[in-house]
Parts: sequence; structure tokens; C-alpha cells
Amino acid sequence: MKTLLIVDDSTTIRNVLKTSMHNEYSIFEAENGEAALKIAGENKVDLFLLDVNMPIMNGIILTKKLREQTLYKTTPIIILTTETKPEMRQQGKEAGANGWVVKPCEPKQLLGIIQKMIGS
Repeated sequence: MKTLLIVDDSTTIRNVLKTSMHNEYSIFEAENGEAALKIAGENKVDLFLLDVNMPIMNGIILTKKLREQTLYKTTPIIILTTETKPEMRQQGKEAGANGWVVKPCEPKQLLGIIQKMIGS
């Protein structure tokens, strides 16, 4: 089973995503970028779902740090955020994100995007 790492400081968001995707994927979760790096270092992750605005390390910095690692140079990264500013989206793209989804979104829609990127 392929693995997702959901990184969001909102427990509610993590729980909603985890509940809607646990039948298709093995799920890891973290509340910030620093915790996510630790999990990614200890486990193989097939796709990352990252919030932008988080304490300790935000999603843009986390994306850059993941892209520096050989194992995650090409692993799909989807930014899932409330940020709608074009300059923020551009920062995500420059950092190496493969997709940008604005919250709130339907979990089924997000699941469809994930399945197109990595299958199930």
C-alpha cells in the first residue's frame, strides 16, 4: 500500500483527510515541517500533502528541504492551503511543489488528484 504524509497544524484537517483516505493509502501525519522531516527520514513516503502556514517550519520551506533529499527529489508534493495569493503559489512552484489545492476542498476531489499522481 502506498503511503501519504499529511502535514498540517490542524488536527481536524488531518483527521478529515486521514478518514477519507485510509482505505486507499497508508497514512502518516505530522503537525509541522520539522516533525514531517523526521517521519520522512524514518519511512518511505509516496506523496506529501502539506499546509503552508504552520509553526516551526512552514510548507514552502519543508518542500525545499524535501527536494534537497535524493529520496524525495521527484516524490509528488501537493500544497493544501487557504493561501490564494499568486505570489504564494509561485513560491510553492519554485520550491518544487507539484500541485496547489485551496482549502476547503472535497476530500473525494483531493483523492482523485492523488490517484492521478501515484495510483492507489
